[in-house]
Amino acid sequence: MYFCGSFINMRRFIQIVVFLWVAVSVCGCSGKKDGADEAAVRVVIGGSISGGDGRMLYLHHLAVDTTGVGGADYIGLSNNAVADGKFILSCQPVNGEPTFYRVGFSAQNSIVTLARSGEQLDFHFQHPDTLCRDYTVSGGRDAELMADLDRQLRLFADSAEQLTLWYEFSDDDSAHVIINDAYNLIKRHHTNYLRNFIAQNPTSLATITAFYQQYQMATFFDEANDLVMLEKIYKNLKKQYPKNENVLWLARRIQFIKEKMNQEPMAATNH
Repeated sequence: MYFCGSFINMRRFIQIVVFLWVAVSVCGCSGKKDGADEAAVRVVIGGSISGGDGRMLYLHHLAVDTTGVGGADYIGLSNNAVADGKFILSCQPVNGEPTFYRVGFSAQNSIVTLARSGEQLDFHFQHPDTLCRDYTVSGGRDAELMADLDRQLRLFADSAEQLTLWYEFSDDDSAHVIINDAYNLIKRHHTNYLRNFIAQNPTSLATITAFYQQYQMATFFDEANDLVMLEKIYKNLKKQYPKNENVLWLARRIQFIKEKMNQEPMAATNH
């Protein structure tokens, strides 16, 4: 009896040992695979900043509303102090779809970019106090498109600021008329650029940024007057990213605009 019981106990002991060995082996392999997968899907944002040593750079996820129309939520993901002119930031995206991120020293001194799982973006900033002023990026098509939008907006802003200076230093009404005409001209040119940008990049979320781009108080498109364009942007993006948080937000925004437009005639009739 004792021998038989010992044999049974020994057999159970061996079974347990084998089970644990297999479990540990499986978990170990799985862990290595998960680690490899995690590295493959991370978003890595690095590069150089001239004159930015010692300053802390932050990476935020812009949740849902990327335009500020309804107020965006900024979720902190990573930070890194610039050293020897270099920096690197990274995060683990919640899915493989393109996401808006803000990279900067502060909300006032930052740029907004687009990235998706597995992308490694390489930024080169020339001015640490005005990051959006002059920078380049490679490693992601959407990020490059966002940089193009920033670049063109800077060109418009430079011209607009110069015209503003001329306007303020002149007391001549006829000169003011000429300056206003010049401003309206450059604004039309930039609006045409944005319209072409949207038409040429229908599958990029950068088209949302293009539609809502603004300079100070000036906007280039109006949600109500340009609703057909906004709906086209949404339909193109919905085909590509039906569950993307920004596309879903755009659907809600369009519905809100339509409801508002339907209420306005009724309000006018009541008056």
